[in-house]
Amino acid sequence: MIATASTHRNIAIIGAGLAGVSAALRLLQHGHQVCVFEAAPQAGGRARGVAHDATTLDNGQHLCIGAYRATLTLLQEAHIETEQVFMRLPLALHMHNGGQRMSLVTPTWLPAPLHLLWGLLSAQGLDWQSKWRAICWMQQLKQQAFALPHDCTVAALLTQGQQTSFAISTLWEPLCLAALNTPITLASAQSFLNVLRDSFQHHRQDSDFLVVKTDLSSALIQPLLQRIKTLGGEVRLRTPVTAIQSKEDSCEVSTATGTETFDNVIIAAGPHQLKTIVGELPSSPAFDYQPITTVYLQYGVETRLPYPIMGLCHGLAQWVFDRGQCCDQPGLLAVVISAHPPLIADKAALVKQSIDEINQALSAYQMSLPTQPQWSQIITEKRATFSCTPDLPRPATRTSNPQIFLAGDYIAGPYPATIEGAVTSGFAAAQAIISGV
Repeated sequence: MIATASTHRNIAIIGAGLAGVSAALRLLQHGHQVCVFEAAPQAGGRARGVAHDATTLDNGQHLCIGAYRATLTLLQEAHIETEQVFMRLPLALHMHNGGQRMSLVTPTWLPAPLHLLWGLLSAQGLDWQSKWRAICWMQQLKQQAFALPHDCTVAALLTQGQQTSFAISTLWEPLCLAALNTPITLASAQSFLNVLRDSFQHHRQDSDFLVVKTDLSSALIQPLLQRIKTLGGEVRLRTPVTAIQSKEDSCEVSTATGTETFDNVIIAAGPHQLKTIVGELPSSPAFDYQPITTVYLQYGVETRLPYPIMGLCHGLAQWVFDRGQCCDQPGLLAVVISAHPPLIADKAALVKQSIDEINQALSAYQMSLPTQPQWSQIITEKRATFSCTPDLPRPATRTSNPQIFLAGDYIAGPYPATIEGAVTSGFAAAQAIISGV
């Protein structure tokens, strides 16, 4: 319902990542007042742009899928055209293990899940035993509604599904790392199945890759902030919250400039950031975290990979994105290293290894990159995601304090730590307040 003059509430949101921004927009649309506090100099959290000379990079190369209903709803509610933000690519996996190549391309003229069946049957470089076992396994999963009686690791699930080692290394493991950023020996099978279910079982477009056309700040965050301001919301950057004190029917929020009273508070900061706020807060869950490193390589504008996205299965890296094809940044490549152990400290050596791994894949096309790019940049997000392990306890949106709510991709839900998880949690926190009015 839309809040009336007598029921509208004044709400503080701590954190201007996608969870906080999503909550703010939903609340503003229902007539409530919102003030978003962000400690950093820019909004977006982990989904933000990073300046490098005249180029804006992303804090990490992100990839969404067509099944991200909440994310697409957010754009619609913010009056942002999806086509302005995302390049939509029908599912095409071009995976490389050294010079060995596996390509799985799904047709746009078949509905789900037949498009995946066709893609598996026609996959180049995938042997018939791997194809048949993958098809049988997907059918078995469909019959059990992609639900497990007991959660286990993805590795155990793949063993139970009798998947071949080649299919695991070139198909399932890369998809798991992309979706959960957790090694298959640790990753939650149920969370992985939730992503597979939503990607492959409903609509063909659900499995599409959605790649941000420019940088995340320009394409996504800034338009969302502008919409918040248009609706009368306030966003305060460089304003860390130092304390939250709950009263009988309100909360006091303190910053370096003073204390203000709000009807409700949504804490949309990471769980590890709760320790910096004094007050009667929910206990911070003890998560393990996984890093993501993105190695940016700038070559001449004539440099172009065979495909916008290429999978790498023979070293540290899992994916390389041609941002010239995806993001109108010609010659710029983004190499993604997910859930990795500590990397070599020598940045030049890591750049060289990344180039070597790309060149191993390009050998299948009689191509290679020069050994020296024009420039390179390495960005590591040490707490990129929580480790999405089996039966992981995750906190609820509502807390023991009726005035305080939580939002963030770590909140209990079907998805791992993703943009979709963050947006969904923001909507849920907003809805909890809206429903309580």
